[in-house]
Amino acid sequence: MTAAGVNLLVLLLGDTPPRRLRDAIAARTAPPARIHVVAPAIVGPLDWLATAEDTAYQQAEVRAFEAEWTLADQAQAEGEAGDVDPIQAVEDALRGFPADEILIAGEAADSDLEQALRRFDLPVRRLDRAPRSGHSRLYRALRGLAGGHGNATPFLLFLGVNTALLLLGVLLSLLALLILWLSGNL
Repeated sequence: MTAAGVNLLVLLLGDTPPRRLRDAIAARTAPPARIHVVAPAIVGPLDWLATAEDTAYQQAEVRAFEAEWTLADQAQAEGEAGDVDPIQAVEDALRGFPADEILIAGEAADSDLEQALRRFDLPVRRLDRAPRSGHSRLYRALRGLAGGHGNATPFLLFLGVNTALLLLGVLLSLLALLILWLSGNL
């Protein structure tokens, strides 16, 4: 592999403008021979709960296609929508694309993503500066659960819904008792 023969896997997170991505890749000392863009779907909590992820995957496909089209004049470029989990999206992309380097593009990436991607034994670089890791372990765990990535997510969802229903039942019972007490029927 020569420096000019690098296969670059671009992990496109959030709304990184394709032009900015093109300029950053053009500024590299050795342009890549092939570029594969993977854009993970961005699924909100309500869409995840309703399993309405189709729109998110379509939007990810559009982002990947825009980046692919923008980068086509610099190297052989291809793109795809990826899994909601960026690590899983990269793992899936690496099955069909022999990357030599991973480029994280997007400010939506948390500070732990770069470290997590190192498990693929590839150099990992960022287009943007890494955000400061000001979040606690608890915050990251809750974020993973809310995103549906934790093994305990179904159980916690079941527990949360049942707790909310129990509280609603208690509140309605107290309201009924208050109405009965105020009307003098109690």
